Amino acid sequence: MEQFRSRLRSGEPLVGTWVSIGHPAVAEIAGSAGADFVTVDTEHAAVGIETVESLVRAVEAAGDAVPVVRVPAADPVRIKRLLDVGVGGVMVPRVDSAAEARSVVDASRYPPQGVRGTAAGRAAGYGRSFADYLRTADESIARIVQIETAAAVEEASTVAAVDGVDALFVGPADLSAALDVHLDYDRERFRSAVRSVTDAAAAEGVPVGVFVTDPDRIDDWLSLGFSFGIVGYDAKFLIEGNDEMTAAMRSALEE
Repeated sequence: MEQFRSRLRSGEPLVGTWVSIGHPAVAEIAGSAGADFVTVDTEHAAVGIETVESLVRAVEAAGDAVPVVRVPAADPVRIKRLLDVGVGGVMVPRVDSAAEARSVVDASRYPPQGVRGTAAGRAAGYGRSFADYLRTADESIARIVQIETAAAVEEASTVAAVDGVDALFVGPADLSAALDVHLDYDRERFRSAVRSVTDAAAAEGVPVGVFVTDPDRIDDWLSLGFSFGIVGYDAKFLIEGNDEMTAAMRSALEE
């Protein structure tokens, strides 16, 4: 986990995947798929902190993938509690300004650099490695902020320039909706906004990631300046696999 932040910040082409189903088996499967990191969603998924802890354990047990958690909002209490679970990074949705980005960084750093409260939880080995964790956590935790609105696009340069922000991340569905071109990723309004974000971040030496659900669009996303991606999500894989096999069986039976 200690290396994940430096790998992300360096612009290494990392691949992540996404978990929103609150069962450890799902997280374990995702963690064994060869991705560099697994993001556990708590913004939209019906999972509590106890479930998140079980999912994080499952990812860690599965292999080398680093567990990252997406918090529901830039709330220092939620960020603190989820970091105490022992994740390698935090993703925060809808960060629209440099001030909000600084609040995210502050919430994930211990005093005097930040406001995170100390606890002898799982991240600190339940107290066994408390001193070491306090000493290293601020520089080990990756901080990813999401650009999801027109305001955030305008402020992408100042957000990327905030000390402690390691990467920006674009969810195409949310950004396209905010720009009133819902899911139309070929519209120039959307593509221009994306290029504005990736160019601004590149000028600050900050990588930008994207959520990828269609493998046929990967080359196009990369052409817009994205340098890492989260590929697909658990529910989609279940839907596609079930639909494909059900259709194949029905077709065979009807022949």
